[in-house]
Amino acid sequence: MFPYAEQVNAAGWYHLISFGVLIPILAIRGRRKFAGTSQPLPNRMKHFQSTATMLVLFTTLSLMVARVEWIQLFPRPTLTLQSLGAGLAMYIVAVLGMRPRWRRAVERRARIAYLFMPETRTERAWWVGVSALAGVGEEITWRGVQTALFAALTGSYLVAAVLTAISFGLGHIIQGWKSAAIIAVFSLGFQAIVWFTGSLYVAMAVHLAYDITAGLTYGRLGRELGYGPTPSPATESPQDPPR
Repeated sequence: MFPYAEQVNAAGWYHLISFGVLIPILAIRGRRKFAGTSQPLPNRMKHFQSTATMLVLFTTLSLMVARVEWIQLFPRPTLTLQSLGAGLAMYIVAVLGMRPRWRRAVERRARIAYLFMPETRTERAWWVGVSALAGVGEEITWRGVQTALFAALTGSYLVAAVLTAISFGLGHIIQGWKSAAIIAVFSLGFQAIVWFTGSLYVAMAVHLAYDITAGLTYGRLGRELGYGPTPSPATESPQDPPR
């Protein structure tokens, strides 16, 4: 099982409050602003670049907190056929389960979907990079540090996993409330893989692969269904899908 933090010091409290409270609050406020159909969509390349910068900052902060709190994020992995099979199974189930939602989102011209559908070669390269940063960084931040800190506070890995899933889902609330709930369920799935394998490595790989698949699928669906580079605010739906 993934190790707990021994105790929560000032750095740990900073991490818990930042990722468990402040980021969800900011995400909820951002959702309210973004959901207004009169608001113009941000430039997609700039969105990719700002997201990459944010993920680097979050990951750096989490690594620093892990060091101060003596959280061992990278123990020697014990990769077995069972653990690799569990990761592959989660990837397949997640992709097959989400493909219909991805298609429906593009069909109804969901605003958030536009930011997840790279069109050019450069955009696809950036999307792969962002997916790699998210797959590694978000697992370090939430399934690694945040869960270890919550576990130290509550004495329960299960409670810690649930609290982490809630904060992770709310951190993605810009994609919609239903999507945030689905992402929280995904968080529990990633956490189960971490618990089963005893490390973050398989969860990172699944997360990365899923995000890449989602973006490339959105891009293909956008081309097939004619969701062009300048979606009309009049036809956009505020109900948005997860990645």
